[in-house]
Amino acid sequence: MTESKAPDPAGPFGFEVRAAWRRDDPEIEADAIDFWSRLGLLPKEVTPEQRAKELIAAAYKDGRLVAVSTGVIEDIDFLKARLAVIRGATDPEFRRSNAQLALAVPSREALREWAIANPDEKLAGGIAFVDVREWGEFARVPVWPESELAVVGYDQNGKQIRVAWFEHYRYNGESSGAAFSPAPDVAADVDFRPAWMRADPQIEVDAIAFWNRLGILAEGVTPEQRAKELVLVAYKGDRIVGVVTANVGILPQVREKLAMLRGAVDPEFRRSHVGFAMLLGARKVLETWSAEHPHERLAGLGAIVEAADLVARQAQPYWPLSKFGVVGFLPDGRQLRVSWFQDYRLG
Repeated sequence: MTESKAPDPAGPFGFEVRAAWRRDDPEIEADAIDFWSRLGLLPKEVTPEQRAKELIAAAYKDGRLVAVSTGVIEDIDFLKARLAVIRGATDPEFRRSNAQLALAVPSREALREWAIANPDEKLAGGIAFVDVREWGEFARVPVWPESELAVVGYDQNGKQIRVAWFEHYRYNGESSGAAFSPAPDVAADVDFRPAWMRADPQIEVDAIAFWNRLGILAEGVTPEQRAKELVLVAYKGDRIVGVVTANVGILPQVREKLAMLRGAVDPEFRRSHVGFAMLLGARKVLETWSAEHPHERLAGLGAIVEAADLVARQAQPYWPLSKFGVVGFLPDGRQLRVSWFQDYRLG
């Protein structure tokens, strides 16, 4: 018989983490005030007593507070949402430890639970401004797995802007308790076929027929040109009823090369969820190709939400299945979304 190992009361990173968001906990606040006063970490115009009211969570080591996360709720115009601006501070003795990683999940959960309990606050998630020089190699990871903070751009000082959306939040105000989006139901007789960089003559001919039949290409774009950008197609019998194409280029907002997706579905199938299913399939096709061609430095996918069945889902700022999250809006109001590849490393 093997001896069972007792759970570590200090947590997986060796720290005891205490939630503090909007709890007015006098002990944690007093420890935090001492922490900031002792280390002189705050700007001159901010008092420790003020910052203590913004505590999200605190990490302790052997009974001593060694790291904190704090936040304030602000309207973030370019995302059209209210987000908690998250800051972190760590005792210099523990800067090379995992103190901030230990705070990541508890901080997110403290904010999320409060957001659900206070729907009138319309808190959509968290946002952080990251100095890449301080975070080193970790700053090259597009999506931090612990906090789910994903790169959505850079500020005027070159700091990364990272956002983590709450799964319950909806732009239209109709919050959902669902933890994920269910996979769409698609007719079993719809066949999805990869086409990226395959130059498959039959698929290209069928796609050209699809565009010619529907007349949906922009002026100046020929079906023959667009056929060279095919990623995935959907067949119903011997006829294409949906296509995904991609144009690869640098998206200046995130400073990386993305495959900007376009999708088109035969009007007869727009209520069949073919468009959303193709989005999932296209991600798999392109992520696999990116892994096989690392020298191409393809970081992920971008998309402007236009397809009818995707517009219906745009109230949800993050789509867990396809990993597409809102990173901004075009001047005409259309959403811009990005989906990072898991194994890619920035710049």
